[in-house]
Amino acid sequence: MGRGKELPPEPGAPEVVAEELGLLEQVRCALAGGQRQAELPDYDAELLRLREAVGEEKLSDDQAMLVEQMDRLEAVAAARGRYLPGRLDPRNPYFAHMRLEDERGTRDLLLGKSTFSRGEVRVVDWRNAPISQVFYRYREGELYAEEIAARQIEGRLAARRTLTIVDGQLVRVAAPQGIFLRGSQGWQDVSARAAALRGGAGSATRPDTAAPFLGTPDGQVEHRQDKHLPEIAALLDAEQFGLLTRDGEELLVVAGSAGSGKTTVALHRLAYLTFHDPKRFRPGRSLVLVFGRALQRYIARVLPALGVHGVEVRTLRDWAQGLLPRHFEDLPLATSEGTPAAVVRFKTHRLLVPWLAEAARVHPRAAPVALFDLLFTDRVWLAEGVARHSPGAFSERELQEIQRWCADQHFRRVEGGDEATDEPPMYDEEDAPILLRLHQLLLGPLRQGAHAELRYDHLVIDEAQDFSPLELQVLLDTVRGRSVTLAGDTAQRVTDNDFRDWGEVLETIGQDHAVVEPLRVSYRSTRPIMELAHRVLGPLAPAEPAAAARDGLPVELLRFGGAGAALTFLADALQELARREPGASVAVLTRSPAQADEAHAALARGELPRLRRVRDQEFTFTPGVEVTDVVQTKGLEFDYVVLVGVDADSYPATESARHLLHVGLTRAIHQAWLLAWGRPSPLLPRDLPARLAG
Repeated sequence: MGRGKELPPEPGAPEVVAEELGLLEQVRCALAGGQRQAELPDYDAELLRLREAVGEEKLSDDQAMLVEQMDRLEAVAAARGRYLPGRLDPRNPYFAHMRLEDERGTRDLLLGKSTFSRGEVRVVDWRNAPISQVFYRYREGELYAEEIAARQIEGRLAARRTLTIVDGQLVRVAAPQGIFLRGSQGWQDVSARAAALRGGAGSATRPDTAAPFLGTPDGQVEHRQDKHLPEIAALLDAEQFGLLTRDGEELLVVAGSAGSGKTTVALHRLAYLTFHDPKRFRPGRSLVLVFGRALQRYIARVLPALGVHGVEVRTLRDWAQGLLPRHFEDLPLATSEGTPAAVVRFKTHRLLVPWLAEAARVHPRAAPVALFDLLFTDRVWLAEGVARHSPGAFSERELQEIQRWCADQHFRRVEGGDEATDEPPMYDEEDAPILLRLHQLLLGPLRQGAHAELRYDHLVIDEAQDFSPLELQVLLDTVRGRSVTLAGDTAQRVTDNDFRDWGEVLETIGQDHAVVEPLRVSYRSTRPIMELAHRVLGPLAPAEPAAAARDGLPVELLRFGGAGAALTFLADALQELARREPGASVAVLTRSPAQADEAHAALARGELPRLRRVRDQEFTFTPGVEVTDVVQTKGLEFDYVVLVGVDADSYPATESARHLLHVGLTRAIHQAWLLAWGRPSPLLPRDLPARLAG
């Protein structure tokens, strides 16, 4: 491909822009001859009206106008499905350009969503064309050496640029020479306003960087006659200190927004009690339950810094599954995958608390497993239980699905498995707490051995909003007295477990006398992050938003023409951040695991240092870039957070999407980015500034 026309199509355009304008014109001509009109989709009347509406407008330097135009064009494209697989979209044919100099001479290659070649014009698919790795692995001016198709190629990357093409017009060019934006006054260099991640390295707390919360600076605990720990008042605010020094025999509910110190208070309360009354509150007879394994590992490493050793830190699943063999002989321990959503919602619904208690009164001599099978396979029991305890919560169709699934599970257990599918007998993951609760109701307290009752001196449940009321009931009945700390935030709920209101849940489990103590200041995220996180909750937001302890950079919505442009931009930004701040921790978050796979694959092509794909909460709590889905990051924090694919499909106007977007945003300590292509999520405020980044 040549270097474009000798005369720039637009007077006054910078040299690098003039080259790109010339290349775009060559691509237009090649497309006109390379894709027959009959093969292109029919542009209907709606699209024609849209083109007439925007065709006469000159693109101004007001980026909001460009973004609005992209939204309208994308909406029509989505509605009409006009793109053809394997064909270039003439309105957005490519997003990057590289010029290679090697033994074959000088040639230009363009990166897009499809492969196209005609004459000197060559567009390659950024996702799988081997030659595209040169673009991601090298900077402009560097020598490259790569093995492609079993052949070593060497040369120099003479030019490396990212481009934004909207409605067939070049509107942005990013190159080492500058970032140029097309406006009503011509092309302007906006490099000084370029989006960047900066200034936040090391702001997130990690076990290896956290100073001891309690005790002396070297981690040795200093006992005093008054039994209070020496530095505690200096490291916690008055509100937090007041909560952890409350009567250790009461159930304490610590509520509050993300980053308000709920976990900190819960762990400090445990430490305070063990030091204040070591005979009553023994670390070895205390339990900390958390939502996921990442937080489990984190707390297990932090507690020793508080001078507290020997505390059992578990996830609910591991704790419950570990108790089953002790209480139920010959019970199949395999858990099913793909449990229908209606079944999961039913088995974690608050109606199970009174329903199981009622069933135990009616059948006081029943064996727990037998009563379980009776309850969940009998259509009448299911319908009557819902009608009495939560009318309207489940439809007839859902009840049929629940009964059918549970009956099939029961049949496979009776038959010893499924010969047709070679599946062993199994239960659902949600069944373990149900069986343990039936044991408590019918046979008495859970056991820690052959005869001894399982009794904890103190129980901490972190991220309590992701535990069902029944699970909380099972756990509370293992505690000696009422010495319990529940910490949680209903706005951060990521499971469909019917936990929407503290008062409602506490009443269900017979703890309505407990007082919910809110923490009103968020210390983790900045004011702009917290304000946006509050707004995306919409009707789910608390009446009074939490106050942020500090200000910070605005949350940026960065708009792109496609996933390739977005991930290419992000790879470059993260490369620059790694050079500038090697100690930074970054979370790249998506809505689903499949999206995380795609993002990781794209970023890996740029050979980012310390890039990790986290699939099952195997976070390292060390500097680097960790790519995962939002749910994996519950309870964690990072210097920087980049939410990728914040579009209408991934984050629609649903409760679950609101919670997930809120959780993702509030993982950020210093700075947060939202990357979107297509139509942005309707959960984002209309007045959120958008920047055309690629």
